[in-house]
Amino acid sequence: MKKEKKELIKKFKVVIEDLLDNYEEYTDEEKAQVKEIFQKVAELNTILDKYDIDVKFDWEEYYAAYGQYFGMMLY
Repeated sequence: MKKEKKELIKKFKVVIEDLLDNYEEYTDEEKAQVKEIFQKVAELNTILDKYDIDVKFDWEEYYAAYGQYFGMMLY
């Protein structure tokens, strides 16, 4: 899977570079199409955000567990 992911990222970067290399010369319709593609990608990214796991570290829980198992250890 990592190889597939790296390959997709590489191809996506190439496509983005190619889409935007002459952006200033595009017609308004062509620019709108490019913007629409990026908008759809942004919308898909929002949908896929459910797979982004934000792990929050609870220091209070850590200290409580540490104290429970190790107590006051003096070195």
